[in-house]
Amino acid sequence: MSSIYVGGVPRGSSPAELGKTIEEIFMQATDNLSWLSPGDSVLLKPALNSPNPYPATTHPISVSAVAHVLEQHGARVVIGDQSGVQDVISDASGVRKGLTHDIFVASGMAHDVPYPFVSFETLGWDEGYIHYQSPSASSWPKGFFIARSVDSVDHIVNLPRLSTHSQAGVTLGFKNWVGALRDDSRLEFHAEGPFYPVIEKAVRGSTLQTAYENHHSFFNKITEICLAVADKLRVTLFTGTKAQLTFGPNAYAVSNGYGGLGKAHVIEPDPGLVFASADPVAAEAFAIAFMSSLYPLVPLKEKLEWKAALRVNSQAQELGKQSVWANPFIVRALELGLGSRSIEAMYHNMPPQDNIGRILDIHS
Repeated sequence: MSSIYVGGVPRGSSPAELGKTIEEIFMQATDNLSWLSPGDSVLLKPALNSPNPYPATTHPISVSAVAHVLEQHGARVVIGDQSGVQDVISDASGVRKGLTHDIFVASGMAHDVPYPFVSFETLGWDEGYIHYQSPSASSWPKGFFIARSVDSVDHIVNLPRLSTHSQAGVTLGFKNWVGALRDDSRLEFHAEGPFYPVIEKAVRGSTLQTAYENHHSFFNKITEICLAVADKLRVTLFTGTKAQLTFGPNAYAVSNGYGGLGKAHVIEPDPGLVFASADPVAAEAFAIAFMSSLYPLVPLKEKLEWKAALRVNSQAQELGKQSVWANPFIVRALELGLGSRSIEAMYHNMPPQDNIGRILDIHS
């Protein structure tokens, strides 16, 4: 049985109170960092798809609090990611557009974070990425390219955010690994998902291949990326004081000078939850259950707009319309042996969230 550790954060809590809860849950979920030796390197992987602030990207305090605890225990901390092709594009000739470090600053995530940040795209097309191939990653018969940083560190901490996603339904722990892919591998899996013409348009002018045979394995491809980091992944931690429950992953589905179209509807639960698990399936399942428990709070107008968008996307499901265990990320992750369906929720300084337990079909 896998454990997920959950702490409550009352609405209006101070940054210091939130940071303390994050540190406490992080330490519980990592067995007080039992795997860490002084001098070990630890990569923090936030969700940094765009310059939009939390909850479209990871909460800055998640990054700073976790990094601080790790450093106190002797770790060498590095933060790394590559933003989406709407903002950052690279190909074999180099970086063609944007820098993820600039996105890191613009999102507010860099505030009070005096730790090295690695923009994966700046490390070199060949030098900065390794080729990963495994019989288990059967949806990638030729393998994929993933940032060398995930191979060069001793440990990895996954710091996603809570958000729905216009293409994938949700973007949580498994989807967060897309940020470690080289852009050619990103295009390959996007080619099998909905709205690919938007991605193709974004990379015009680069030398990136855009024509791929569609094998209808969009979700499997995404989930299988986790195989490349599984041996070093120590914990997945969510800070859920806010959640995007329509559209996403960015603040708008389509941005423009006036804001954009398809605005993600944000819910601020009370209490918010910080939760973490060494089991990525447990973390993903709890995140989906938590978001599903909040979805009834979305106003009807925003729900109807989201329902209309989902009619165009035959692959994604509205929150609460399928069992957590039928979610395609969860299904594939369990097939791959990346985690367990048996989950025990350990609540810290708060009563059990029975509604989440019911959705997960566990006894809290």
